[in-house]
Amino acid sequence: MFAPLILSETHGFLPQGTSLTVRNLYLGALFASYPLTQLIGAPVLGEYSDLAGRKKALYVSINGVAVGFILSGVACLTVNLYLLFFSRLFTGFFAANLGICLSAVADISPDEKERSKNFTTLTVVGGIAWSIAMLIGGLFSNPSDSSFFHPSIPFWLAAFLSFQSLVAVALFYTETHEPKKKTSINFAKGFHDLQHAFTAKSIRPYLIIVLFWALGRGLATQWFSTYSILEYAVDQDTIAWTLLAQTIFWMIGGLICNPLLLKKFNSMTITTIGALLGGVTLLAVPLFSHFYFFVGVYWLSILFAAFTFSNTMNLVSIHASDEDQGKIMGLSQSMFSLAWFIVPVIGGVIGGQNQDLFYPVAALFILVVFVLLLIQRRREKRKKRHA
Repeated sequence: MFAPLILSETHGFLPQGTSLTVRNLYLGALFASYPLTQLIGAPVLGEYSDLAGRKKALYVSINGVAVGFILSGVACLTVNLYLLFFSRLFTGFFAANLGICLSAVADISPDEKERSKNFTTLTVVGGIAWSIAMLIGGLFSNPSDSSFFHPSIPFWLAAFLSFQSLVAVALFYTETHEPKKKTSINFAKGFHDLQHAFTAKSIRPYLIIVLFWALGRGLATQWFSTYSILEYAVDQDTIAWTLLAQTIFWMIGGLICNPLLLKKFNSMTITTIGALLGGVTLLAVPLFSHFYFFVGVYWLSILFAAFTFSNTMNLVSIHASDEDQGKIMGLSQSMFSLAWFIVPVIGGVIGGQNQDLFYPVAALFILVVFVLLLIQRRREKRKKRHA
């Protein structure tokens, strides 16, 4: 929903007459603000969950997210660009809770295939929720559809749902990782843990794979709305419904394709297959001049992304110790955050120069993942021969 706020002159966040290049740069900076603090928050909250328990960490994270959404709503209501940036920074830090959720799933998943299935269920539910959120954000933020709609409304709804999540955690979530000791959040740990991510030999290759995959999918997904507006001149409602429809392909990839693949292959092989198919598909996306042909190929890439994502996360998890699941899965989320911090910069430059390069560049990142996986497979086979 941020693309129309910044690219359109009607919302008033930027002065009339601001060039498209400058608007794209502001949009890129706004996209980058959220993952910038998530980059630090993910390992901090992840390790906090290892020490204090998953449940307490979720309480801290969800409360922070709710406050951040309220600040974003106020920023949209008052048309305050600076407050909007601050609210995204604030929300980003506390929204770094995917690692906590993945760690909780890993706690109750005894082996690789079971963990992959459970990760897939989590990611499918997350994908459905994300698509519905995109629809709500697109529709309820568009005043042209109704005088009751406003860009601030999705944030009020998000804050309300966050508080409902707190109730759900309190009532239904049973702690899966017993607290080790009383502890407090150490903000400096985020920087130390990021350094650890690139020095730990056992986990480093998989975190780098996560980073490149997130760069490719991040560019393809985050700039879908912008590309659709610039290339096909479609309206906000069409984009919202298109994003909702992609949920079907995400579900097919996660709930149908992944279980079938797991019957014959391990997570390494499935991720390799998904990276190849996903990269080739994204490479074909800009070849179509009609919007719905473009969307059809994009949806196909979503199908491949669904089972690739869950198995990529599984590769990270199975190479982490039980004691460090929270921190390592937090670091994996930091790789996503780092990617989604870089992606707006890349996208802002591409959008200001040649939007036709969005998807070829995204495909390049995914195909790098394919190459890295082939290299890692050879390394692991070599280790087994010498073991």
